[in-house]
Amino acid sequence: MTSFTIILHIYNSPLALVVTPLAMAPYSFLVKTLNDKGESMIIKRLPGKGWIGEKVKMKFFTKQNIRRLGKLLETKEKEILPLIKS
Repeated sequence: MTSFTIILHIYNSPLALVVTPLAMAPYSFLVKTLNDKGESMIIKRLPGKGWIGEKVKMKFFTKQNIRRLGKLLETKEKEILPLIKS
């Protein structure tokens, strides 16, 4: 599946993330930093439209930041759906 880049501002600093869609139902994504230091995590959308992180090793990814990233992904949903289906 095709990856794309999202910029998330954490502590007033931009963080470039490479997001790779994994599955359509439930929505799940593999998230890595752009410099790819081996740190990655998986985020999934919950049935109640919430977001949860799995295998989170990056200490700055709090529950709030995972929700913010999920909201960014939701705004890009029309662009993401064709990537997941391919």
